[in-house]
Amino acid sequence: MAKINPITQEELRAFDSELLLQELRSRAPKKAKPITREFQACGCDDTPTVVAKHLREGETAGVPELETVPTGELIEALRDVQKVIYGTDDRLDMYEVTDAAHRASADGVVMLVNAGSITANNNGTSTIATQNFGTAYNLCPTERFRHQPITGFCSGFLVDPSLVATAAHCVENANLANVRFVFGFQMRDATTAETTVPTSEVYRGIRIIGRAIGNQGTDWCIVQLDRPVLNHRHVRIRRSGQIPNNAGVYVIGHPVGLPKKWAGGAVVRDNTPARYFVANLDTYGGNSGSPVFNAATHDVEGILVRGETDFVFNGNCRVSNVVPANGGRGEDCTRVAEFASLVPPNQHDFIPFNPAKAKVVHRNGRWKIEVDGMWLLDFGSSKAEAQQALKIIKHYKMNTQCFVGRPGPSMEFYLVNGQAPSGAMAGEDAISFNPANVQAQYINGRWKVVDGNHWIMDFDQSEAEARQALSYILRYGFRFICFVGRPGPSMTYFRI
Repeated sequence: MAKINPITQEELRAFDSELLLQELRSRAPKKAKPITREFQACGCDDTPTVVAKHLREGETAGVPELETVPTGELIEALRDVQKVIYGTDDRLDMYEVTDAAHRASADGVVMLVNAGSITANNNGTSTIATQNFGTAYNLCPTERFRHQPITGFCSGFLVDPSLVATAAHCVENANLANVRFVFGFQMRDATTAETTVPTSEVYRGIRIIGRAIGNQGTDWCIVQLDRPVLNHRHVRIRRSGQIPNNAGVYVIGHPVGLPKKWAGGAVVRDNTPARYFVANLDTYGGNSGSPVFNAATHDVEGILVRGETDFVFNGNCRVSNVVPANGGRGEDCTRVAEFASLVPPNQHDFIPFNPAKAKVVHRNGRWKIEVDGMWLLDFGSSKAEAQQALKIIKHYKMNTQCFVGRPGPSMEFYLVNGQAPSGAMAGEDAISFNPANVQAQYINGRWKVVDGNHWIMDFDQSEAEARQALSYILRYGFRFICFVGRPGPSMTYFRI
């Protein structure tokens, strides 16, 4: 038999990447299941669960021309081929990210963890149970991040102080009570992970505001948290149109449950599906639910929901990220337009004023409250209501007038140094409600904010105004709606 000359790395790099991957997959141990990014995300068990992936036709057998090539050389060649298209592995830990806009984007990214993996320490902190990434996945010594801890099963991001967006396959009503939304799980430096976080950084979901999965590839879920997140930024989302073809994108999340990672250097590869787009992002299972940002605007364009990033065997251990450069299915990202109507625009209409300069005046036959010539409120012919409103403003030291929907605002409220007015004033007309029960609902053809069977405000046909009003109620913790002059009040305010 003639001696077969060994194939050089240069010759290997000339092979189609699909053939290189086909040969690698054929060498996996017979009983081993290739780990794909579609591993279980049910919230039932933090143990990495592997879903068997059916190989495409023609991938079950090896490639005769490559059967004598050592596995390590195949992997090196495949990664070299990738670099032409994808560039190097762009994933960074957050301590390595220096771009201010990217760090700001990351601030609102959260990890989804099973409740049983979090232990309260009775000192204001909680500890997250973790596993070693390399051990849990039987990784080869050369794998990046193999010494880091893993936990959790999905990612998410703040779209409003009280709302988190994630993938629908991560959360449903059946598992919501067992999910915790955790901020702060990231690497402090190259060797130290923040596995103990302030308990205040751990949140529960109290209801699913909206959820859709399966229809033309859509996959999204909006969860209301048990309390507003006031120390992290909520992201901006695209509200109309769609991301341009070939636009640059980056993703931030918790791949395989690792500490938070940033990954860029990607572009929109297929923009034709109506409900999602496809990008060549470096992602893994656990990235499901991650925000995908427009690299130019830093607005969120999509939710990472599906992909084909595999771990393959190199001998008896696994290596990752060997998806073909031009092959494979890419990473599917549900367009944020699918749920944008559920997210308040948060375009604040706030007017600051000095309460010490507020006074009642009578101009052109009408009673008003003015501050430095600017009128805050008009009471028509009622001097008594004007005087009562002025007493309220000075009692609470209100210094910001706020509106939803002008002209003809559907909601009016006041703040005191950015906070809700607190306490009670003798003789005020106040109706209590439970903010934990308050929802925006469409009832008999009209949008309302309700507490159970009691409606608090009516917004007619404006869903956006109803959801914005709900956002403010939750953000400021309002518990009372108060009036001057009912019916047809001349002043409405909220307090705790």
